[in-house]
Amino acid sequence: MIKSTLPGNPEGHYQAVPSLPPGGRFEDRPRSAHSALELHIRRLRYFMDLLETGYHHALHPDPLPRSLRADRIALGIDVPELDAVPLWSVKQRDGAVAIPFVEFIVTQISRTLEAIADDAGLSGSAAGEDLILARGTLRRVLEQASPGSATAAPDLPRLGDIFLSGEILDEVCGPKGLLQTIAGQCEALLAVESVRPGH
Repeated sequence: MIKSTLPGNPEGHYQAVPSLPPGGRFEDRPRSAHSALELHIRRLRYFMDLLETGYHHALHPDPLPRSLRADRIALGIDVPELDAVPLWSVKQRDGAVAIPFVEFIVTQISRTLEAIADDAGLSGSAAGEDLILARGTLRRVLEQASPGSATAAPDLPRLGDIFLSGEILDEVCGPKGLLQTIAGQCEALLAVESVRPGH
């Protein structure tokens, strides 16, 4: 129970904090609390932040890199190995960067972009085409990560030193890179959803 400080509750009555069902996850909360689109975008942001944090830590190592553990737990992503991504990211002298589990992370970003396009009804629209183009660039990252591989990207993280060129990672994770563009598109989608009737 917490004391309410909201306007319209002058007595400051205590109100129960909504809780998850036993064994529940963040995604299991009522749809009214979080729309499917918002949940997809939160998941997308987590994986994009994870990729960016690993990349920036490889370029500028920090003994205490930003942790995304709380975000992972809140989203119900039961893959604790991902918490080590920033610490295990490294850069070679030639500028190539290894980000642990990069195949898994990029695959999750691509799948989530597809889910966002479906939920937002973007098929055939300009915004939908932008998301498709974004997925194409991410596919190039996967191709560089597993050249000539006939197997699909893993559904679970697998550890291995996969060095990607600094150029392609900068194109994706840099200050004006693909991830920043995607983040802007997602903000616009959320803004549109928030003004729809019933929100």
